[in-house]
Amino acid sequence: MQEKQFEYSTLASGSYRGMLWLFPLMPLIGIDVFLVYCGLMLFLGIGLRPLLEKTGLYRQVSHYLLVAQQKSSAKFMEKRAAKIDRKRRDDKHRRRRVKHPGLPKNW
Repeated sequence: MQEKQFEYSTLASGSYRGMLWLFPLMPLIGIDVFLVYCGLMLFLGIGLRPLLEKTGLYRQVSHYLLVAQQKSSAKFMEKRAAKIDRKRRDDKHRRRRVKHPGLPKNW
């Protein structure tokens, strides 16, 4: 048996289950809406995962999301490193032992 490449998120599976609860109400709205809703639910329940796996869309999207996250975290880490260097430099200048002789005694 083929292993699943991904799992639906909690939000997606919860939305699908909520849409299943609306299934009995759809014939009350109209038969044409009911047929479209049946087709949508069948596609979401049976056809979406194989479509994403066979076309490779899931791998492409996850790759693009991973690259975007790495760029974002790289920028964050650069800013954080600059902030740490700035703090070290400031602390170094604040804690100098040699004071200017022209300063007051408790400066």
